[in-house]
Amino acid sequence: MNEYILAVFSVRSSTMQFSMLLNKNGVKSVVVETPKAIAASCGISVRFDIKNLQPAKEILKRYNLRYFVRFYRVSNFYGKLTFLPIAV
Repeated sequence: MNEYILAVFSVRSSTMQFSMLLNKNGVKSVVVETPKAIAASCGISVRFDIKNLQPAKEILKRYNLRYFVRFYRVSNFYGKLTFLPIAV
């Protein structure tokens, strides 16, 4: 099973800014298309390793990024994706 975190924003510029801040602070991330099952987004999200959730939360809080919607824990089990919302 493959698991990772998606950070979802409602505005594309905030998504790009968050990815840049993560990478700048040593958290490897990539901007990806948001899965259709997650409706409340701008169409792109930031994907990063599940072990980096706490640093990502701290970066989000430190920089007070606007338009953040939610973190999702994504599990890929034999091609079936599940999305679990995570409280900030």
